[in-house]
Amino acid sequence: MLSDLSDMDIARLAAHTRFETALRDQPIFFQGDPCERVWLVNSGRVKIVYHDTDGREIILEIISPGEAFGGTVLFFPTHPATAIAMEDATLASFSRETYTTFLLQNPATMLKLLQMLGKRHLSMLNMQTMVGERVERRMAHILLKLSLRVGRDIPEGKMITIPLSRQDLADMACTTLETAIRTISRFQKEGLISTRRGGYLVVKNQGKLEDIAN
Repeated sequence: MLSDLSDMDIARLAAHTRFETALRDQPIFFQGDPCERVWLVNSGRVKIVYHDTDGREIILEIISPGEAFGGTVLFFPTHPATAIAMEDATLASFSRETYTTFLLQNPATMLKLLQMLGKRHLSMLNMQTMVGERVERRMAHILLKLSLRVGRDIPEGKMITIPLSRQDLADMACTTLETAIRTISRFQKEGLISTRRGGYLVVKNQGKLEDIAN
């Protein structure tokens, strides 16, 4: 997001930036906390988790290196969801005031930020429209989204470079663990995906997953 900035602009922002490390499963902020800082992922990944009134956890988004997150990005008064490190991560953050000044001084970067947030918002809207659909359709959509955002081409297909537990997939698809396990097993038997040691998934038949998702 900051790749087009001049050295002077980078230095000016760095002077107001705080760097820290978050260990795997460590919360960064909680749903309902005041929005005081903007966060950027430097390394590792962060998941954005919504806690509904029934106590369920729904993974709304996975934030990759170079991306911004937190309700402050859109000037919300409080965070609408919780941010948790999916793996050991290094993070940069700066205050709401620094963020405001930075955007006013760098309109090109602000445009890039809006484009990134627009894609993220559209993805969440697409998932919301699928809430009443079959779990297979929701799971296919999630796998395609992850392969597009964090996939790496290998001879077998496209490997999703984030280790995902079956519970992670259940939380993303807003379903039970048992249903997620059954759905992933079915996709494996049909040759749509395969698994790798460490919790990695490989999308082998993108066309068939697109048929299911659509």
